[in-house]
Amino acid sequence: MVKHLINLEALGDCEIRGHAIPQGTYQGVTIDRPDVKAEGGRAHAVFLSLTADKYVDADKALNAGSVNVTDLIQQGLIVEI
Repeated sequence: MVKHLINLEALGDCEIRGHAIPQGTYQGVTIDRPDVKAEGGRAHAVFLSLTADKYVDADKALNAGSVNVTDLIQQGLIVEI
């Protein structure tokens, strides 16, 4: 499993799984892992950190309070910057 810190921008106010995500910039983490059921044999997910803290470690960012925003990225509501 490979994890990378990334910067994200919510292009407008949105919500996922009961978490409100106001328009703005955020830090996030991408996770890429093997998955025989996924297209190309790899599963890809993006998590957005809900805290205002800035992290240099992907695991700390994930543990601090994050939400999976892969669906919102596929819809174009959140983009990587």
